[in-house]
Parts: sequence; C-alpha cells; structure tokens
Amino acid sequence: MMQTTNRVKVLGHNLRQAAIALDQLVNALVGAVLALLHLAGILWRPVGLWWADETISAHCWRWHINGVRSWPRRMVDGVALILGDENHCMESYKSEVEGRQLPPEMR
Repeated sequence: MMQTTNRVKVLGHNLRQAAIALDQLVNALVGAVLALLHLAGILWRPVGLWWADETISAHCWRWHINGVRSWPRRMVDGVALILGDENHCMESYKSEVEGRQLPPEMR
C-alpha cells in the first residue's frame, strides 16, 4: 500500500509540473503572437516583454502591481477563488520570485 501511495504522489507531482509547463508555454506563445501582431501594425499598443518561465497567473499579478492592467488578475483570481484558491495570482508571482517551482537544490 505504501508503494502505491508514493507512486500516486509522484504521478501527481509530475502531472502538476506538466500543467505548469503548459501554462508557461501558453504565456510565452501569447507574448510572441502579440509581438508579431504589433510588428505587423495590427496592434497599436506595444506588448512589452514576456518571459518563458512565468505562468499566466504570475504575469497577471506583475501587470497588476506595475499598473499595466488589473482586469486579467481579477478574472484569473475570480476563477481560482471559485475553485477554492484565494490570492492565486499573488501567490503564483511570489512562487516565481522565490523560485519555489525549481528543484530544492536549485533554490
């Protein structure tokens, strides 16, 4: 029974890491697409810099604290709150800053 429990924990951890990686990929791709649209003259506002190792939630919090826009943070935090996750964007940002997504030996 103990071995099965450990396997389930490992699977859960690895699935969560895959979900975070997908989240980061989507965030980076959105930044790239918006930059292309701006370059093509379709978007008139500059899109700023987007980072590959940043989740959408952390990006929303960074926009919020830098005064860029707050509606994405409110939207993401609203959905997260329905799922029982309070202050999701702020916690995601803090996790990025503190390197909690990294393996312990790299923190």
